[in-house]
Amino acid sequence: MRHVTAPELPPRQLTRLGRTSPALAAGCWPLAGPCVNDGADVGWAPTHDIMALDALRAAWERGLRLFDTADVYGHGRGEERLGYLLAEVPRDQVIVSTKTGYDRRSGHPYQALQMTRHLRRSLTRLGTDYVDIYAYHSTDFGSNDQYLAEAIVQMHEFKREGLIRAIAIRAPHEFATQWADESNPRGKQARRFLHLLDRCQPDLIAVRHNLLSPAYRTDETTVIDLARQRGMDLLIKQVLGQGLLIRHPGLPATASLFGPGDHRRQHNWFSPLGRRLIWDGLQPVRDRYGHTPAALANVAIRFALTTAPTAVAMLGFRTANQITTITTPGPALTPPEVADLAATGARIRTSLDQVSPQPDPTMTGVQR
Repeated sequence: MRHVTAPELPPRQLTRLGRTSPALAAGCWPLAGPCVNDGADVGWAPTHDIMALDALRAAWERGLRLFDTADVYGHGRGEERLGYLLAEVPRDQVIVSTKTGYDRRSGHPYQALQMTRHLRRSLTRLGTDYVDIYAYHSTDFGSNDQYLAEAIVQMHEFKREGLIRAIAIRAPHEFATQWADESNPRGKQARRFLHLLDRCQPDLIAVRHNLLSPAYRTDETTVIDLARQRGMDLLIKQVLGQGLLIRHPGLPATASLFGPGDHRRQHNWFSPLGRRLIWDGLQPVRDRYGHTPAALANVAIRFALTTAPTAVAMLGFRTANQITTITTPGPALTPPEVADLAATGARIRTSLDQVSPQPDPTMTGVQR
């Protein structure tokens, strides 16, 4: 069977933006290198400008047209590197997505003055006079949401001025509308997200969605359902589980692969034991679909596109070879295939929860 390439997949209509996008998009966070923000590791492993640009060029050549980054990625390095590509390709053919609200080096990021400074720095680094999608990267608007109102006003002022074309917000990793009636932590989180949706009135929602995402009951309204109900566009991220779903864990279960400034040092899924549990749990997927990174990426992307059929799926990558490997998905999965894969993901999550793997003892910062 010949796998279809990214440009051959049915395009996604980004109604609020007034654009269409290929079904696959470039998640550029891994291209920005290490970063520490507010005492936490929030970056990736080091990478060179030339390697990053080669990877971005490969993404363009493979037909990807939406490129997602953020001002805090590498404290501007990610935007600068994307800017190198924007200088080489027609700007009107690219959908540029970046974010604000996370960089805390000079005061609270949702103060209106700080937002203005951050956006203008982003535009300079990207080498453009507007961004297509501008996202609230954090939902921390200060004590008692003291900066929420001015952040909303400022964001819509950016849009009125033509500096941004659409507003996005991040959803919780786990969410169902029905949880808002509960008194537990997930109920509080659900109420918070619904409140921010009503206040911020974004055009797009971005949410993590992959084989390890929670399984929901048929009567629960997920972020995917909610976006459809409200006529909002949807971006799904971490489709490949930040590489956990496609690559062998590598070193023995006593070794750490990640250095300073790499967010994976402080996430228990990336601990040696966490990586091993995920890899071992994926054995049925490898047996059925193939053992290579390309085969595993193929099924992970097909799962995401089948279960979120109107969303744009953002793929993280660090090299030109990686983006070539992951941009040839096949057709939609059948309902039994989706059910089997979801069951495998549920078993892996259960094993992770039961064992509670601990981060490497050298890790610092907070868990994301």
